[in-house]
Amino acid sequence: MNTERKNRFIVFSALSCFALLMGLLASLSPSVNHDLFDRPSSYYSDKTGVKGLWMILRQHATSVTQWRKPFAVLDGHQELTSVIDTLIIASPVHPLGPYETQALMRWVEDGGQLILALENDWAISDKHLKGQGQELSQKRRHTFQGETESQREKQEEDGLLKRLGIQLRVERDDQWQNDTWLTLADNFPAYNISTKETPHWEGDFEALVINEQNEPRGLNIPKGQGRILVIGSDSVISNEAMMQADNAVWWTRMCLSWGKGNVAFDEYHHGFAERRGFASLTIEFMQTPWGWFTLQAMLSGGLFMFINQRRLGRIYETPASSRREALRLLEARSSLLARAKPTRLSAQWIAQTLALDLTRGALKIPWQDWVKLQADQNQKKETGKHWNHFIDQLTKLEQSPSADEGDLIRLGQTAATIKQFYRHEH
Repeated sequence: MNTERKNRFIVFSALSCFALLMGLLASLSPSVNHDLFDRPSSYYSDKTGVKGLWMILRQHATSVTQWRKPFAVLDGHQELTSVIDTLIIASPVHPLGPYETQALMRWVEDGGQLILALENDWAISDKHLKGQGQELSQKRRHTFQGETESQREKQEEDGLLKRLGIQLRVERDDQWQNDTWLTLADNFPAYNISTKETPHWEGDFEALVINEQNEPRGLNIPKGQGRILVIGSDSVISNEAMMQADNAVWWTRMCLSWGKGNVAFDEYHHGFAERRGFASLTIEFMQTPWGWFTLQAMLSGGLFMFINQRRLGRIYETPASSRREALRLLEARSSLLARAKPTRLSAQWIAQTLALDLTRGALKIPWQDWVKLQADQNQKKETGKHWNHFIDQLTKLEQSPSADEGDLIRLGQTAATIKQFYRHEH
């Protein structure tokens, strides 16, 4: 297999593996569960749900949406302020993440109204609660029905109300209690509101909703251009409460009095996150830097497989093959050397070759010093006169401009004589 076929095989194998992986991910994608018990919180038709208020707001509000994404999506999206004016959060099950808290506060400061119907402080933690689907729905139903009231998880030390400088303690009764609520800031008339909780507040706060005994039932916390409304009751928004008193009217006026009347119910922190299909997840991935890299790799592979064999034009003339013969190269180089007459360079090359031959390649000092050293050491020997003659000839070739090829030949003969004496001695 040549290189071209090998590369094509590798690209085809990689694309096949990628297609198989995409098919496997598509087959393993979870399908939407349409079970009645796992429907989002806005559709709960039992007495603990908020379907009643959701249906009423659909008739009177500009728009009613179900929020199923983390609040971090709100950060940096100014256009969401015009889409969502009021965000209702009622007794969430999941804790609030630190980044979500920052994004939520920035959204409020940009002009949003956050309404919290809480029985306890909303914990802020980066640890997500375990349990999805039926397990989470079962826990939520039992919690609202009061069956596992003593089994609730302990609150984290950090909470949203604690960050706002407020402490909430709620006394819960099994029976409904009707109370007259007066809304101070929005010039609302008095409404008969039915709840099961009696809140007690501590901290520096501004009461927005009070009863006839001037006891605060709801707090107003201004934030920038928006505000946070905290209600110390989670039953005030339930379906059962809608049938007891004027709860639905009060909630409707509270939502419509802010902004353009665009309302959203938080369902993400009840465990009902938005389920996205394989196609939408793939499109979102392709918009990331890794997705662009994947698209470029796929495009490069396709171009290599299908366009590599296509010629980009016709060859009109075959280029002549350049022939290189050894004798012609030798003649060219010899003529170049003959023209240059490098007698000095040739003499040095003869001396260097002699030094390397006699030391068997173990020359540790410059060849000029080695030649002089040999001449001094062999003065009393027969080779001494040959070394002196060799140095004289070498000096003449290096310094005399009138040196010719005959002097170079005689230097080579002297070097050969020294080499013969050296071999005879050793």
